[in-house]
Amino acid sequence: MTMLERTCKAGGLAVITGLVAASLGCGSNDGKDPPPAASAQPAATASATATATASASSTAAVSQAVLGVPLPPEKVAKLVNPNAQPPYAGPTGTLRGTVRITGDAPPELPVKLPDGACRGQAAATHGKLFRVGQDGALADALVAVTGYQAYVPPAGLAAKLTISGCSFSRRTVVATYGQRIEVSNLDKIETYMPYLDGAPTRAILVAIPRGDAVRLYPQEPGHYLIRDQLPNPHLTADVFVLAYATHDVTGLDGKYEITGIPVGPVEVNAMLPATNKAAGQRIEIKPGDNTLDLSIAFDAKTDLKKDAKDAAKADPKGGAKSPPPSGPKG
Repeated sequence: MTMLERTCKAGGLAVITGLVAASLGCGSNDGKDPPPAASAQPAATASATATATASASSTAAVSQAVLGVPLPPEKVAKLVNPNAQPPYAGPTGTLRGTVRITGDAPPELPVKLPDGACRGQAAATHGKLFRVGQDGALADALVAVTGYQAYVPPAGLAAKLTISGCSFSRRTVVATYGQRIEVSNLDKIETYMPYLDGAPTRAILVAIPRGDAVRLYPQEPGHYLIRDQLPNPHLTADVFVLAYATHDVTGLDGKYEITGIPVGPVEVNAMLPATNKAAGQRIEIKPGDNTLDLSIAFDAKTDLKKDAKDAAKADPKGGAKSPPPSGPKG
């Protein structure tokens, strides 16, 4: 049983709450297979025709799989395009909006920050439970569109992340299964060794100042963390590898933009990994521009107490709070 199958069977990754089934492909974006059409062909002929058609469709799906990772293309195609559909070529819409957070301010995290010139930016990015911009704009929220009946491939081979001022450019990264993660170091002096916690690591990868991007390879859909092998405990980012391509992560202005969405009814969900809180709405995507703003509430007393209970269940001896799930372990 694969990591994806185990996750779906268990009800999904706990941190994604209402977004799990769709985000990991437990509920397929392609919808249910249509009922077979009536045919007057003899059974043997119809069976042979169906087999040939299925084989051709499967071959086409494999050839259309986006591969930025060293994985068999048929493995990727099976998860991102299980019905072997051609890439969607019908009318599409773009969804834009702002995600905001209401309620209490984010508490500070008990994490060691670097000294020197980096400290200010590192504190601003990684020093609190989550980042908030002006007027409650929420950064680092994962926004996903699901529920349409089509295959939409990702736009490129990689999801990209940068490091500057001892800080990640964002604390949530989202990729489509088959894409790799590229981490670029924009600092002039500092060196980092980013790795993907939850994926096998066969070599120490060094992100030198202004050098080539380090490439990280998720092996299955799921939840991972990017960490630094050097002593930078503050330097972490959640990584979600999903079975579809219609997703985005909000910036400090709270804004997101998702293009290429097939027109029709869809489900839109926003989730903040730092609090495990989510909000969603079902809407109709129309050709051209569409707008949807979402709001996530945070109650420090209630939400942090729930996190403490969850940590106690994970560590009944009363140890330190467990980190978010680190992804597939085999």
